[in-house]
Amino acid sequence: MICDIATIHVNGRHRKDLGDIDTLAESISTIGLLHPIVIRPDGTLIAGERRLEAYKRLGHTQIPATIVETLNDVYRALQA
Repeated sequence: MICDIATIHVNGRHRKDLGDIDTLAESISTIGLLHPIVIRPDGTLIAGERRLEAYKRLGHTQIPATIVETLNDVYRALQA
């Protein structure tokens, strides 16, 4: 699914330093986004804060996203 970046909420994240976003943005610009971000149905970000920031720096207004109901959905996907 493609989501509007403006509708995504970043709440209570643990990572304080996002690292080298410019290099990630350059990679996304050259290769494309290899893994979509993960959000809840209400737009809360679960995974992909660095990818989201890189998309913003590239001037994009939309980003590919996987929507999951709960973190258990993510864990089940990882175990498959």
